[in-house]
Amino acid sequence: MGNRILFWLFLATLLYPSLEVFGQTKSLYEAKYTPYIDLDEYMNPFWKTPILIDESVMVIQSGKEFSASLLFPAKKILSVTSADHSISYKQEVDWTLKDGKLKILTDLAIPTLKITDLQFNTLKTGLSMAAKKEGEYILFKEGLFFQSRQILVTYKKTRPSNWVGPRPFINKMKLARSKKRLKDRQSVKLCFYGNSIETGYNASGFIGGPPYMPGWPELVSWKLQQHFKSQITYYNPSVAGKMARWGAEQASALVSPGKPDVVIIGFGMNDGASHVSAEDFKNQISSIIKTVKSDHPLAEFILIAPMLANPLAVQDGLQGQYLQVLNQLASTDVEVVDMTGVHRELLRHKAYQDMTGNNVNHPNDYLSRWYAQMICGLFIK
Repeated sequence: MGNRILFWLFLATLLYPSLEVFGQTKSLYEAKYTPYIDLDEYMNPFWKTPILIDESVMVIQSGKEFSASLLFPAKKILSVTSADHSISYKQEVDWTLKDGKLKILTDLAIPTLKITDLQFNTLKTGLSMAAKKEGEYILFKEGLFFQSRQILVTYKKTRPSNWVGPRPFINKMKLARSKKRLKDRQSVKLCFYGNSIETGYNASGFIGGPPYMPGWPELVSWKLQQHFKSQITYYNPSVAGKMARWGAEQASALVSPGKPDVVIIGFGMNDGASHVSAEDFKNQISSIIKTVKSDHPLAEFILIAPMLANPLAVQDGLQGQYLQVLNQLASTDVEVVDMTGVHRELLRHKAYQDMTGNNVNHPNDYLSRWYAQMICGLFIK
């Protein structure tokens, strides 16, 4: 019971922290990211590109051993840097490549976390969140705490592609109106609708630190405009801490007035943590679609099956059950993006801490790029 109370207190703190409800965050247009990253490179699909740019890794220490997992076996490592790009770590001094794997040689320069830092049985004020196991806690912090302790690795894969997880493809029968508008270089309006993940947590640009990567909704908008040369506008009435029931209740007021061409719906993380049944979740998402359709019949929809919560955290619940019911809502006007399956496959190769912004339920820059690339893959081959 105690851990459940802590969870609801945590959820309450996230109800209204979003910097903007409607409109676009400023980072993309102020271009703070340009000294650090190339958005073209950042949007090259991970499952296709031969060179992985800035894959994030958390070095975890257990005794004298260091764990640093890459998604693919590496043929050559081109760089290892700090997450803010301020430090370049030295090969054969700080790290080495052995049998396709990154090996950390010392923790004198590269930041590490001990495995005992990740789960413990004493509350650490400002640095802990209730664990699923009663009386225990996991490391938790918003802001740049986790990303500042991750490193970025750029490397060549040993072979062109060995990704076996979900990947998007262009289905000409789905989202046909929006695809035609893009092909004809007509304007397209997007609406992103969900919870904290859709507001931009924990992209570095949203938080306000180097490398200032825009949140994934901005990346989607930027990439579609850059590729199709169409005018892409968007609005984002997402509110952190909310669930699909709230989304259904507010759809007419927050989504419909903008008359979107495509609505990207991303609820599910908080629903799963609150053990909302898959059937109830499906009904709430269906209600959002019906409400918007009744106000704007030409709207099309992308439904995102959510990333997973930390399996040790109290927030870990029913998130993994929602993909199946979202697929039941698919139609010519409704397409589903399987971020649940993507995250599950990533976790077969990498630690949860490699791709989280808070160690509980938010993506970092790396996992945010997966969101953006998976959505853009519905439109771009």
